[in-house]
Amino acid sequence: MTRRTTRRRFLQAAASAGLGTCVWPAPRVAAAGLSAHEKLNVGVVGAAGRGGANLNAVARTENIVALCDVDQRRLAQAAERHPGARQYADFRRMLEQNDLDAVVVSTPDHTHAAVSVAAMTRGKHVYCEKPLASSVYDARRMADTAARTGVVTQMGNQVHASDHLRRVVELLQAGVLGRVEKVVAVCHKVLRHSGGELPTDTPPVPEHLDWDLWLGPVPERPYHPFYHPGTWRVFWGFGSGNFADMGCHILDAPCWGLNLRYPIRVEAEGPPPHAHVAPKRKVVRYQFARDEGGAPLEVVWYDGESAPAGEIIEGVNDGVMVIGERGRLIYNFRGGATRLLPAEAFDHAELPEPSLPRPENHYVEWAEACKGRGTTSSDFGYGGALTEMILAGVVAYRVGQPLEWDGPGARAKNCPEAGSLIRPPARAGWLPEL
Repeated sequence: MTRRTTRRRFLQAAASAGLGTCVWPAPRVAAAGLSAHEKLNVGVVGAAGRGGANLNAVARTENIVALCDVDQRRLAQAAERHPGARQYADFRRMLEQNDLDAVVVSTPDHTHAAVSVAAMTRGKHVYCEKPLASSVYDARRMADTAARTGVVTQMGNQVHASDHLRRVVELLQAGVLGRVEKVVAVCHKVLRHSGGELPTDTPPVPEHLDWDLWLGPVPERPYHPFYHPGTWRVFWGFGSGNFADMGCHILDAPCWGLNLRYPIRVEAEGPPPHAHVAPKRKVVRYQFARDEGGAPLEVVWYDGESAPAGEIIEGVNDGVMVIGERGRLIYNFRGGATRLLPAEAFDHAELPEPSLPRPENHYVEWAEACKGRGTTSSDFGYGGALTEMILAGVVAYRVGQPLEWDGPGARAKNCPEAGSLIRPPARAGWLPEL
């Protein structure tokens, strides 16, 4: 008989490790000729900021043999810590090297697809920061390439590997709330320069920066320090604002736990959309069809200054409330106590024992899978679908009308003009056509 635990026991002790099955698996292969006990030879593209954190984490267990950054100052700083690694400004030159097993991609969102697709088509395993891409089209392209090539992939939503997130997923998968009616997500973060204007001055490009390589597939525009190394996330074309920055973290648990993949309807509200800059606040509403039929499941996202007093989750600034027929589950993305409410209804309830794997961390899970030991749970199949969902909300906000969403087709059925936002214009030669 399966052992179960009560809410009280769950809150008193950390969950133990276990075995389980994750949704949306993609084919995975071990690096050619690599033993499960050997180290991967890893190339890192984007070596500072978020890239520096990823570099440090992967370097704890694997060999860093190549570093790539379009900013020579940042590249030099990383090379001081890894003097044996070859240095590149252009990721395409780095990928010509035959000794690479895997690549870590930590560039701004708009170049994720260019680097990752190029690496995967060369048989390299890929770890790429979240969100997977800056457009729905690129996220789909990355997921399709991963499935076609069979390499091991991982989207870098690092909390995905944490014990507290996986416990939330286990509770949702076990149906402790009964039929779920609504998911409310809140993020109070406001990115710097949100709601601002496009810079109009054109300072010279610093000598240490290759601006053309930084732009990658994005149509040309003048350099400005707002973009690099500053606030690129708030400018459409490079990033997608606060929602894309945090959505892959905060909506991860309910999407995984409730197996939410493609919404059927997306609508968004906020200040009048700016042509170039993301807003300070936004509300995005999704509807998901149920396999069993009936009213759709609703997911509502509030960010920045948008959360009205009645919808703020008590005690949680960046988290989720899942509302079901038996009660509510409140989860703080950054950790802390996960609550099942009302307490009196769950204090003596039988809850599922831990069932999902508990990897050491997100990076180790990926590296071990690259060596043929285990699998990744936030691969590009899962991470691509999560990113597409979030970016569909960005498209709905920018186009200014609700979208009847065709998830498998990655399009808005009722809004042809959304097409240029789903697949924005790009410079030729950076990515092959699908």
